[in-house]
Amino acid sequence: MKLSKSIFFTACLLTVAPMVWSQNASDLSQFLNSSKQDASSLISGYTAPIIKAFSYGMTNGWYHTAKTHKKLGVDFGVTVSAVFVPTSDNYFTPNNSSTLTFANNTHPSLQMAPTIMGPKDQTTYSATYTPQGSSTPITVGFNGPEGLDMKGNLGVSAIPVPMAQLGIGLIKNTDLKLRMVPTINNGGNSISMFGVGLMHDIKQYLPGVKELPFDLSVIAGYNSLKGASSLASSSTSPTSTDGKISYTFNSWVGQVLISKKLAILTLYAGVGYGSVSTKVNITGTYTISPTTGGNFNITDPLAYTLNNTGAKLTGGMRIKLGPIYFNGDYTVQKYSAFTFGLGASIR
Repeated sequence: MKLSKSIFFTACLLTVAPMVWSQNASDLSQFLNSSKQDASSLISGYTAPIIKAFSYGMTNGWYHTAKTHKKLGVDFGVTVSAVFVPTSDNYFTPNNSSTLTFANNTHPSLQMAPTIMGPKDQTTYSATYTPQGSSTPITVGFNGPEGLDMKGNLGVSAIPVPMAQLGIGLIKNTDLKLRMVPTINNGGNSISMFGVGLMHDIKQYLPGVKELPFDLSVIAGYNSLKGASSLASSSTSPTSTDGKISYTFNSWVGQVLISKKLAILTLYAGVGYGSVSTKVNITGTYTISPTTGGNFNITDPLAYTLNNTGAKLTGGMRIKLGPIYFNGDYTVQKYSAFTFGLGASIR
């Protein structure tokens, strides 16, 4: 299940539980047996929950206090966000049309197919269409991929999104935040990541407020992760020698932050807006073997984009023992998340 594995590889940055990797699900490229329009709808519907979960996870973990560093103060921390996927996203509705028919074999009365986060339902499809450049209709039958049943395997339908971040104090009560992962290759999958953010103290500009015993800042952050995986296959239709999927996760976040330090405990909160965008491209040449008619090739069959925006509200606490800190917070957004972190900070 090359595409599903590559998505999980990206989402968990090599920390995926072994039980997830061992799931017996069909290769997602089976959807390419249908028409180009149906393939785009099926693949985007099946993968949407994990793409959204990972993208929302990338907007978390930027801060654990509203207090900025002194000049050249530093902190380095690691966070893991558990991003929860609602049960309503365990299934999607295939587009039953004149060119595509669908059946959920596990639950015949259910007119929905499992997403990648859903249960291990077996599904079958039959696509009848006229390939581009041909005047003869063809019919292709294929099995859809099962879900990975995260709820059943792990007890919770959530995706872990880890991040490592460096913060550096600049001038005028401003912190620079950096995230970076050099290109990592593993079993035909590759990822790289870059993120940058700025946090600035705005309390200093508010007469009558700047002397009050709390910290007030704004933060803006951008994160981009690029990944790719081979879809080469010689077993079942479609076959390919150069098939490849590549994807880019982009996230932007802006929040107003407030925090209050009480001895070793700091309470913090943030309210603002997040935006996530994912671009997916499937390239290469694929040979389709229909049930009726002769084989034919398709080239660079798919490209689509998923966009999500919305408000986010975060509340949490940090415990600091000397330079070492531990923090945890909960973010309310479309895909809510718990974030846990630890690190060291020298102001």
